[in-house]
Amino acid sequence: MDNGNTLLVQTTGRFILNAYFPLQFALMAIFFLYIGVKVIASKRPLLLPSKVFFLFMVFAFTPQIIMSFEIYFSTDGIGLLPLMSPAILLVFLVFSWFQMKGYMVIGVSDDSFRSALHYALIQYNVQFKEQLSLIRLEDVNADLQVSVQSWVGTAQLKLKPSKNKILLSQLVSGINDYFLSNSVEPNNVTSIFYVVIGLFLLIFSGFYMS
Repeated sequence: MDNGNTLLVQTTGRFILNAYFPLQFALMAIFFLYIGVKVIASKRPLLLPSKVFFLFMVFAFTPQIIMSFEIYFSTDGIGLLPLMSPAILLVFLVFSWFQMKGYMVIGVSDDSFRSALHYALIQYNVQFKEQLSLIRLEDVNADLQVSVQSWVGTAQLKLKPSKNKILLSQLVSGINDYFLSNSVEPNNVTSIFYVVIGLFLLIFSGFYMS
């Protein structure tokens, strides 16, 4: 590695360490604190598109990917070893893009989410039939995949095939209406965890800025 390439890698490293990391930690802290505080303060579950969490992952992994490519293109004779890490991360992100469809729900219990989902389906006159881990929407020939992790208060909602985005948006709106119009005790396990993580990230952000 010549002096010019060494300087480039060092400059990129300093930028990531001194500028990107503080910004990254601060924005990640805001993300976690927003979700946690909103659920706790509003006393009702929160629905978010799963792609929001995907963008969060991209933002978190970007520095490592950039540095790995920087080292590879600035180094002679080291082979493809520096590319293994970003390649694995990129494959993981592509996989996550296809997996993270639909909506995430924070602060729900099994019963409250089931009631909200039934309310939304009835509100929009959707004929449905419950099966194991999914709800068959007979009118539109689609399956609503539901996964609830009651002990942490989270759930996932996907529509397959996913082309009918209008229907999914309507159901999400109906679920929100149910949570707004009914007294639902949220499960705050994940919300409290998010608040704690957010506070730690704020501390790390301040540490890198100092």
